[in-house]
Amino acid sequence: MRYLLDNEILTLYLEGEINSSNSDNIEKEIEEILSSNTFKCVLLDFSDLRYISSAGLRIILKLKQKYDDIHIIEASLEIFDVLSMTGFTSIMDVKKALNRVDIKGAEIIGEGFFSTVYRIDKDTIIKVFNRVSDPGQIERELKLAKQAFVLGVPTAISYDIVRVDDKLGVRFEMLDCITLKNAFKDYPERYDELLNKYVELLKKINSTECIDPSLRDCKQFFLEKLDKQKDVLGDKYYLKAKKLLESIPDRETFVHGDCHFKNIMIQGDDFLLIDMDTLSKGHPIFELALIRAPYVAFEENEPGNTAKFLGMSKDFCQKLYEDTIEKYCGSKEQSIMDKIAIICYIHMVWWGLTNRIENNLNIINGSKERLISLLDKYDDVDIG
Repeated sequence: MRYLLDNEILTLYLEGEINSSNSDNIEKEIEEILSSNTFKCVLLDFSDLRYISSAGLRIILKLKQKYDDIHIIEASLEIFDVLSMTGFTSIMDVKKALNRVDIKGAEIIGEGFFSTVYRIDKDTIIKVFNRVSDPGQIERELKLAKQAFVLGVPTAISYDIVRVDDKLGVRFEMLDCITLKNAFKDYPERYDELLNKYVELLKKINSTECIDPSLRDCKQFFLEKLDKQKDVLGDKYYLKAKKLLESIPDRETFVHGDCHFKNIMIQGDDFLLIDMDTLSKGHPIFELALIRAPYVAFEENEPGNTAKFLGMSKDFCQKLYEDTIEKYCGSKEQSIMDKIAIICYIHMVWWGLTNRIENNLNIINGSKERLISLLDKYDDVDIG
């Protein structure tokens, strides 16, 4: 039997069939491996197991009784059903094998730093995560999406987590949908209509209350971001920025955190969110600051970024951002724009420090310079 011991996690790879004729030998082999290794956790990998009889289930039950931290992974649908019907899923952690999806030749309908969205057929899109390899993190996003959906935030309904080559993805059923970005690009005559619906979506998100202690608090997260840049800003500007952040009123309403036009699908007349891993709660100023980043702030430090990342011109993204603020706040006076920018630049300095990308020093230094200039100018971040 193959096995792997890595970082005190012992993985046993069970293969073929486990039945009455071979169960005794398999049990002895498992016990020999367990007794000759030191570990904290046991994973039973069922990816190559085709069949398990009652004799095999008794082996699993004995192991569970002896080792508390034991888990089954990559169980086929058939074997998962057997484990579910016999009660094993209620006494131990059992993970189904993920369906594999082939995206060869699929149309890319959205692309970002963390994920790429493919249209597989007219009914299905797959969001592939470029920088997430933990199914648990994706399951958290799906849980947040379902929570937001129940509370009335228009999110696309996800069906399952899938494997796409060596990456993870999520399958959505989306009929004849396009991204909001492509709608702006393909139907310029509808700009005002699309802008109004976009702002309505933002306001819907930011006015929906969610009393959930597990939902991340956006203000606290920004304070944590700021702590990582104390040495970069120096005491004077660190303390000024901290005071401004702490003055922002607490809110129990959603902040999407990445609500740019590539994360919004249009299906008929409906705007639907497909990216919920950044969901948190807090004041709307955080939402407006975080959409400023892709539309404006990255371009300031890396000319050509909006064309490369968003697929639209610098001028269009600047106009869209300013028009969005004017529609949302009822004004785009300079003080409002500047105060939102303060919060944005705190995020941008943190981004540059956290993500080791080619131009991160430009992001850090440019955002720091702009942040300090605005901190010298304002003593509050009240946008009304």
